[in-house]
Amino acid sequence: PSELVVRQVRYVRGDPTRDDTLQRAGMNAARHAIVLTRDAGDPASDMRNVSIALAIESRASQVNTVVECIDPGTRELLTKAGCDRIVCSAHFDALYVSQELLNPGTQDIVADLLSNGQGQQLYLTPIVLERGQRFKDVADRAAAAGHVAIGLRRQQVNQLNVGPDYPLQPGDLAVTIGERRVDRFVVSA
Repeated sequence: PSELVVRQVRYVRGDPTRDDTLQRAGMNAARHAIVLTRDAGDPASDMRNVSIALAIESRASQVNTVVECIDPGTRELLTKAGCDRIVCSAHFDALYVSQELLNPGTQDIVADLLSNGQGQQLYLTPIVLERGQRFKDVADRAAAAGHVAIGLRRQQVNQLNVGPDYPLQPGDLAVTIGERRVDRFVVSA
């Protein structure tokens, strides 16, 4: 399609569960693959996504795969298929509804933060540090880059709204809100 050509997106028509289609799509050289649900109203779409994920992972396991599912029960199969990340849309629908009920307008804020358009987005940014640094040190670096630090991600666990004296550890990621991505925050004594 011409819209994709303008955006320099390579488009390949075919069955994504077939090896020849993945080869034509350049899957061996890809860094990321996103597998979206074909029909959000049909839980059987999850089984197709499991098949696509298996095809991708068996051909190019180095590819970072993010797969959408409808039924939370499908997460286990997608994990066994080797998916790197799984997004269950039903889970977020329930969270959106409850937050909108309790805090009207929340869904608009979350939509802005998750968009890839203009404005502010959420980012997870690596922290390069020496010993003894605290959250306030990374918050200062983030502010200098035009970001607001709202927490840390440590060993796959989110720690939001931590205090300024909260100690940093190697491997921590800063959770920030900002206009554009920053490669890393260097925090030194």
